[in-house]
Amino acid sequence: MNNTNIYQLRCVGCQKIVSETNSVSRCNFCGEALDVEWDFMQLKKRVKKEFRKAAPLSVKKYLSFFPLHKNSKIISLNEGGTPLIPLKKLVLDTDRGLALGHDRGLGKKLQQPKLFLKNEGMNPTGVFKDRGSLVEISKALELKARAVVCASTGNMAASVAAYSALAGLPCYVLIPENTPLGKLAQTISYGARVLSIRGTYADCCELAEKMAAKYNFYLAGDYVFRSEGQKTIAFEIIEQLDFTSPDAVIVPVGCGTNLAAIWKGFLEFKKLGFIKKLPKIIGVQPAGCSTIVAAFTKKLKKAPFVAHPQTICSAVGIGRPLDDLKALEAIRKSGGIGISVADSEVVRAQLDLGEQEAIFVEPSAALPLAAIRELKKKRLLKKTDTVVLIATGTGLKDSKSALDAHPAPPSVEPEMGEIDRFLKYKLYAIRSAGFSERRKILFRATPPLPKLKNIIKKEFSADLKESHLAEIRLAIETFLAKGKVVAKADLQSLVEEVLSDLTHEARVMRVRDYKLKIQRKERPYAEVEIEFLGKKLRANSRGVGPVDAVISAIRKALKNKSPLRENLVNFEVFVDADGVDATTEVKMELEDSQKNSVVAIANSPDIITASIAAFEKGYNILYWKGEKG
Repeated sequence: MNNTNIYQLRCVGCQKIVSETNSVSRCNFCGEALDVEWDFMQLKKRVKKEFRKAAPLSVKKYLSFFPLHKNSKIISLNEGGTPLIPLKKLVLDTDRGLALGHDRGLGKKLQQPKLFLKNEGMNPTGVFKDRGSLVEISKALELKARAVVCASTGNMAASVAAYSALAGLPCYVLIPENTPLGKLAQTISYGARVLSIRGTYADCCELAEKMAAKYNFYLAGDYVFRSEGQKTIAFEIIEQLDFTSPDAVIVPVGCGTNLAAIWKGFLEFKKLGFIKKLPKIIGVQPAGCSTIVAAFTKKLKKAPFVAHPQTICSAVGIGRPLDDLKALEAIRKSGGIGISVADSEVVRAQLDLGEQEAIFVEPSAALPLAAIRELKKKRLLKKTDTVVLIATGTGLKDSKSALDAHPAPPSVEPEMGEIDRFLKYKLYAIRSAGFSERRKILFRATPPLPKLKNIIKKEFSADLKESHLAEIRLAIETFLAKGKVVAKADLQSLVEEVLSDLTHEARVMRVRDYKLKIQRKERPYAEVEIEFLGKKLRANSRGVGPVDAVISAIRKALKNKSPLRENLVNFEVFVDADGVDATTEVKMELEDSQKNSVVAIANSPDIITASIAAFEKGYNILYWKGEKG
């Protein structure tokens, strides 16, 4: 035992004892993960003296269960105490204002009445990892570390950076370069020194370990002391269920650390006599990175390596899990199971939680709900079971995935007539293309208007005016002329675009055609043909880029013809597809001399066409606003 004489670190592989002064991550002898092994006789005395069931829930309530010295400085942001939410809806008698009971919601829909969600997105940095960061960064101070370093796909980085900032320790973070911006923004705001690695999470882990060894930094991450903080999820679930154990706990799995920690928490409460039975632990992973699930299914000791994880669940897209041995042992010993689900089911679960329970989670946190249908299908859950879903992080961590799953809202003028149109055509009810059907081909040839109207109504629940349909049909012709078929996601973009367009009058300016000449060592040259108030105009110009050249030529053609002097304020480009067969969406913000501002959206297979279309639309809306003013 160490000098607290109450715990020691044991390797889960070779079973040797490791000193924490030598390693806080892997075994010095075989390289496998470590585990905290408690002297339960002493722990019982310590817990009996200090643990109070009546105290409010928080991670600090369980300090007796942490491998920290008595004189340690505890680094806390008041983590824990997250809600355990029954997935039921309260039905009200609106006439009398009375509660009639809970008879709707996801629990009823899935025929799992005792379904609960542990919302870990309510932690200080929006993720379950804050529980472990308390222990890790407190231990870093205890061991007198010069700085902290960690590898992360985003959530770990934000949490470790926050706690390091509070501790006054420099924090170095290595992330794969495709890390979601929401998580990266958090990490940087806490003062972390971030380095984006052109590689996988496994590459980041390897470099972080080398940095820690070379510079005497504390290596934070999915290691032994983090588990000790994260096991408090199980402690809180037990207390929130009035010191009874659930029948099953469903946990998203990346490295496996959190799942193993939760199992350890249940084990410790049982050994201390707080509960009589243990729950089944069910691990769920996305199909595009099902390392631990594959090992469970094939009865392997270790998880296979996935070189390039393919999933929207970035937080668990871990190709080489560090705690696979502990996670597999937890699943097997608990009588649980490992299961994988498709990304399309994850998106569906994320939407269900938001729309039906008002809970916004990141994709990885929706994995447990996504697994319910498959578990029910395989008869692995009884209707009478008490089931807890671990929702690991808030949806604000990866808001882009949620936005991708919903259509963009229409933009209208500030008039009641536009509000009437919004309600009349039920534009709020437009459905998204959906994750699984985004690439479904709808058009290989330009459709007649009646057919286009029917398909839009069928696919998106949108009943559009004939003028809208004509604009969409024209855009489809452009797509096909560029050699691109029109998929469901493309049509959704065109519907969104036309609903954000000018709806009052015919456009005053149209770009009829343009030609470009681009050479490596010369500025791009453009010739344009436009129509303004019924008159054809031509002009040419050079620009710093091809889009600038075309816009400069348009402005030249309109000089002395139009009173509008527009200014390009912002220009954003989004590419919606893999590879070169993509749809490009351009958002362009224009402003006139009166400070009227508009955002115009256009979609096309190529960036130049989309950009010119966006400029044309923005110009027309600004002109109309000026005339109206």
